[in-house]
Amino acid sequence: DPEQPSTVNPVLYFWGNEDITECWQHFDAEGSEGSAEDGYGEEIDGGDSQRLEVSITCEMRDDFKEDIFLNPNGKIMIEFGVRVDHAETEEEEDEDLSITLMKGNLEVAHKEFPDLTTDEDEQIIWELDVDENTTRWNSSGDEPRIKFEMSKPGWVAYGTPCDVALRCGGSFRLYYANNQDGMRSQIQFPIVDAPEVVEDEEPEEDGVIPGVGSLPGFGLLSGLGALALASAAMRTKSSDH
Repeated sequence: DPEQPSTVNPVLYFWGNEDITECWQHFDAEGSEGSAEDGYGEEIDGGDSQRLEVSITCEMRDDFKEDIFLNPNGKIMIEFGVRVDHAETEEEEDEDLSITLMKGNLEVAHKEFPDLTTDEDEQIIWELDVDENTTRWNSSGDEPRIKFEMSKPGWVAYGTPCDVALRCGGSFRLYYANNQDGMRSQIQFPIVDAPEVVEDEEPEEDGVIPGVGSLPGFGLLSGLGALALASAAMRTKSSDH
């Protein structure tokens, strides 16, 4: 399945609709079916001085079919193409664009990006070391999720109608994998083969039953039983004569 991860298919690609009310991901670079034809989605918070409030989560379309293992010495490469537009003023409730990587419902990494230029395409590159929380991703529960959050003041029109020449509110654009602008929106995982499980087989000893384990006194009882059988056999032989 090209939408499933493997050692030769380690890149997770992002897709969505035109207003980013739907955002999904899988590992097939050619799987753009249903995604916006323009290659990006854009949330527009319009209106006079309305704030730009972004809270978008992208999830896997399907669960993993098997557990995924990452190189513990490797790095996760996170890349997103974005474009933000908002007023340059600062307010107390402002929040810079942040990206959160989640493993199922567990947050494993979070980073803010405070220096984005407004109304310009920005290529975000975030390199993340693999740690104890990200070496194994279980199927049907640990699939990766990405969350984008941002809160900024919108443009103010001061009573003048908003049009093409005069911006109002703000916008957040997320480029998808099928964009024609040269932007990358993907995550590359250092996937390795599943480790082999080796079970050590110990030689059988007195008192050890395979699959059961050691029983106290079992060896002694076995020995006594053998002696008793031998003694009974000798008595029977003597009586026959």
